[in-house]
Amino acid sequence: MTAESQFSSRGGQGSGLKRVCPVVLAGGQSSRMGKDKALLKLSNGRTLLEQAKSVFDALRPPEGIELLPTLVSGARPGGVPDRVPTAGPLGGLHAIARHLDQWELDCDGLIVVPVDMPLLSPSVLGQLCVAGQAVEEAVCIGDFYLPCWLPLNDRSRKYLNAAATGNAIASMRALFGYLGCIQLPVPEGDWHLNVNRPEDFRRLT
Repeated sequence: MTAESQFSSRGGQGSGLKRVCPVVLAGGQSSRMGKDKALLKLSNGRTLLEQAKSVFDALRPPEGIELLPTLVSGARPGGVPDRVPTAGPLGGLHAIARHLDQWELDCDGLIVVPVDMPLLSPSVLGQLCVAGQAVEEAVCIGDFYLPCWLPLNDRSRKYLNAAATGNAIASMRALFGYLGCIQLPVPEGDWHLNVNRPEDFRRLT
């Protein structure tokens, strides 16, 4: 199945729904881990990448939102390679936005998770969807820049293009400062645990 047919098969054109693309950011260099952390296996048998995708599989979006198939950033089989490898997370988001444009796929926003946050739950992402569908700003949880809701409008595309070409600061903080950002209350628990280093992974497993 081609990417075009995969997306179009979901329907929703002309239905008034917001079409939202789930994104797993997995294009980093994993320099602190020393190997590709996306392929590390958890105690449940899933890799970090599989775990991140499974959260989207379990997500039941609120009324008014249609989820498109999940896209994964990064130069891996089935992934969307960064066009500017040195632009960090914004490089991945820029590549995803260009990929959607290339396939002429209508998309109103992105719901973005990092590959190294294995304790994320669908309920956290659901909160982002509820808040994001009514605004044209980014939405995050407290002071955590990821996961996030990102409107895919002219302003966000403009900033992503500028960041990828070195004409804007390539950071999530700068992007949110430009777009405006709603910060939701921080839920209890370890949902925000990042697995960046070998000791982080050992503690998790």
